Amino acid sequence: MVFLRNSDNFAKKDKLMKYCNRKDKPSSPIKMKILLIGLSILLTVSPLTSSTPEKQEALVQKALQEMYNMNYAAANRLFRKAGQNEPFHPMAPLGTIATQWLGEQESMGYSAGNQQLLKNIDTAESAYKSQMELHPEDTQLSFYYGATLGLRARILLAEKDWGGVLISGYGAIRHVKKAEKLNPELWDIQLPFGIFNYYVGVSAGYMKIASWIFNESGSKEDGLRQMTIAAEKSRYAKYEARGLLSFVYLYMENDPAAGLKYAQILLNEFPSNPYYHFLCAEAYLNLHQYTSAEKHIREIRKLLPELKGKTKSEYELKLHLLDGTLAFYRGDLKTAEMKLKSVIDNYYLEMDTHLGFAMLRLGQIYDLQGRRNAAIDLYRKTVDLDNRTTSCKEAKTYLSRPYSR
Repeated sequence: MVFLRNSDNFAKKDKLMKYCNRKDKPSSPIKMKILLIGLSILLTVSPLTSSTPEKQEALVQKALQEMYNMNYAAANRLFRKAGQNEPFHPMAPLGTIATQWLGEQESMGYSAGNQQLLKNIDTAESAYKSQMELHPEDTQLSFYYGATLGLRARILLAEKDWGGVLISGYGAIRHVKKAEKLNPELWDIQLPFGIFNYYVGVSAGYMKIASWIFNESGSKEDGLRQMTIAAEKSRYAKYEARGLLSFVYLYMENDPAAGLKYAQILLNEFPSNPYYHFLCAEAYLNLHQYTSAEKHIREIRKLLPELKGKTKSEYELKLHLLDGTLAFYRGDLKTAEMKLKSVIDNYYLEMDTHLGFAMLRLGQIYDLQGRRNAAIDLYRKTVDLDNRTTSCKEAKTYLSRPYSR
């Protein structure tokens, strides 16, 4: 769900009204429709309606609130509405395809949703290119065009299309860097830089060539610092940055306290989003605060009947993971084994992060039961995932010595 919102420069009426008052602005509604190619993302062609920068910003902010509350259809309608209005809001094309993607993942599943997103990205790219031809000096357009390319890279990364990741990633960084050069205090920009530097920093040595190509440090520490800046200073990218930091600290940095900090901030604002309850439960389990973990597990169960399609299936699977982990820590190895086997046998999520931890825990259970060969088999499978999480690192240590308490 990685994409960035527009900067607070958009709220400055004088800059935005400059376009509305241009002498060369086309007077024909048909020409205006052609120039605002972002309208091609609408379900039906409808005439542009006049608005103001403040109203456009309010629409986008409302859309973002709906999105992080997982009301993807409502968010999509609001982004589409913003795309129909003047002046052009740089978030409208990206927000439209992103919320459509999330909704399609919910109904169609990850693979089908991702393939549809790749097609929809072409439409958003065309909208931004058209606007950049009209306004080459507008840093926000360059920034959001780069963010759209970054969204393409994110899908190609999940598919392990490394060549596609490099090409789209290069385009994304190039356009975001252009925006940074012209507006260095646009704190939202720190998020894509942070993601890039952290990913390169935790990857194999050959990935360092990417940091050389992009003229970035490729440092894990720089990546964490940049994501933290986005989480604490940006007005628009803060939600995504906090979610990413919670994930990184929980699963890659082995710092559950830091992961909990950002998950709690998000949960306070979006209490009906099961993902933030899940992150809190995972953090509390790793901190051995089981009563607090159980509270969030109960909250996910309460939310489960309201979840839709694939999302409901996802959280049923995640509840098995939480229940199995809680049983493991409390010494109920029979229940833990049953729950974790269910996760492994039925795993279908896009990323294999949670699969790795399920296999690691089951391997530890087998070690405690004296089933060393079965444990080694699971540790090897965990290591083979090579997903850069701490599950892989821990599994390597238990290949040479059995797990014990």
